[in-house]
Amino acid sequence: MSKINLESAEFRVNSQNGEDGILEVLSSHLKKPEKTFLEIGCSDGRENNSTYLLKKGWSGLGIDMDDDKIAQFAKMGNEMGWSKQLRLAAGAVSYSTVEKVMGIFGSAEPDIFSLDIDSIDYYVMHKFLEDGFRPKIICAEFNPFLGDDPITVEYNEAFRRYEFDPQRGLYFGVSLNAYRHLVEPYGYKFVGVNKDGCNVFFVREDAYEAETLDRFEFLDFAYTTVFVNKYKMSGEALRDELLARPNLKFVDVRTLDVEAAAKAYIATKPKPAPEAAAPAKRPAAAAAPLVDESLEAPVYHGVTTFHAEGFEKHGKEFIESFERHWPEGTKLWVMAENCQPPQTDKVQIRDLLDSCPALVEFKQRHASNPGARGRFGRIYDYQLDSVRWSHKVYAVEAAAEFSDADILIYVDADIVCFQDMPLSFLNGLMPSWADIGYMPRKKMYSECSFVLYRIKRPEVRNFIREHSSYYTTDKIFTLPRWTDCHIFDRLVQEYTRDRRLKFYNLNEGIPDSMHPFINGPLGGYMDHLKGARKDGGQSYASDLIVQRDEAYWANSRQK
Repeated sequence: MSKINLESAEFRVNSQNGEDGILEVLSSHLKKPEKTFLEIGCSDGRENNSTYLLKKGWSGLGIDMDDDKIAQFAKMGNEMGWSKQLRLAAGAVSYSTVEKVMGIFGSAEPDIFSLDIDSIDYYVMHKFLEDGFRPKIICAEFNPFLGDDPITVEYNEAFRRYEFDPQRGLYFGVSLNAYRHLVEPYGYKFVGVNKDGCNVFFVREDAYEAETLDRFEFLDFAYTTVFVNKYKMSGEALRDELLARPNLKFVDVRTLDVEAAAKAYIATKPKPAPEAAAPAKRPAAAAAPLVDESLEAPVYHGVTTFHAEGFEKHGKEFIESFERHWPEGTKLWVMAENCQPPQTDKVQIRDLLDSCPALVEFKQRHASNPGARGRFGRIYDYQLDSVRWSHKVYAVEAAAEFSDADILIYVDADIVCFQDMPLSFLNGLMPSWADIGYMPRKKMYSECSFVLYRIKRPEVRNFIREHSSYYTTDKIFTLPRWTDCHIFDRLVQEYTRDRRLKFYNLNEGIPDSMHPFINGPLGGYMDHLKGARKDGGQSYASDLIVQRDEAYWANSRQK
């Protein structure tokens, strides 16, 4: 039988590195998968090992010591519709609280256990296993700079790595061989580390067929690339420097009495006054708050634009499908050019040219410049037709000024909604931490036919204004291509680099394609009739690279 190479299986959707891919492969070969997880160190849900599992229908408990991050994860879970899958608790996990954590989780055998607390991980793992906890798959952060010996840091429930090692922050956690010394005797097989040198993986042998265990190929060691790159030193040099520090204590786990170490530390802690004892701390296990279902849903408005010819060809159908299928409470702003579509309570009409004087000036300035319209002699290049693509950018800017929505969605006018869209669908498209949601593509410019903007956030409005300024100032002509998408991608790079905004891929976890709209969640309710697809009234069957179950797609036409 063929080997299962875990290094080549790595991919990242929400994990810090390639853990999502490794965990997917390991879990897919379990004899009896139950799709449950416990993650300690889950953060706010944006980057961890459980969010991708939630997207795949798993359920479990996430714990983090940061109350704010747990609150953000809870809000994200509510918006993504995970209230029945996700439980969360806030507080620091230590040797002393492991028993309470196990009580909250309620099972000794999750499919996946992920541990990443950057501190006394060995002592916590020891207590879990000692108390009968037997996850089928273990993913645990290890510290490669602790070298080959089976060592860990000393026990300290108030552990802060940069307080011990302010120069590098590399004094934390567990060496690889210390973890192997601890975990393997409990019936686990070491299956390697990820190539970025952050996590070690073990599988419980009786959870797999024997022949499956023999097929795993793995990387048996790697230095953490983020630190090697950060300090511009080799892994060996960082290891030698850390182990030579005279002020740091490295504990050999072969002679370590974990319980005694924990008790010795607890004995040194000052005892709280009796009246302060109850509210003093909320341990991780004190309460497991479910995802809050009381949060109010944001208000959504759409915005689109077309001219008279576009209204007849596709705009009319788009407006009718919005009116018929979009959720109650949504509104559409139509920025119309040289036409007057009918207005309703749900569909508001604005004159594009009256609302966007800067657009008028841009078009007038280049009225006699065929190159600005993508024409160079007999050649027409749609990616250089700056005038054509400027309309939507100015339409978004205008709508962002007069809309009172929480989230403004730019929607191309050649999109049709083919079935009733629940509000929960819109709520689940983009987590609360994200400022702008869109569909990037790996091999070309992003798909900007459907973009979500949290317009009540000032920096999002700055992004929108800067987008249109590329046309207003003619800066567009400094880019290699002149579409709104090329500007958008440039701004995403700049705002991400400067940490001014947080962007979310609406198709996260979906394979890349030339037609991402219909292959992601949007394809469950809408079709984007871009290009020649307008003539047939539906996208092509060959556009689909994922299986769709909606009746609309059952008779997709051939190209």
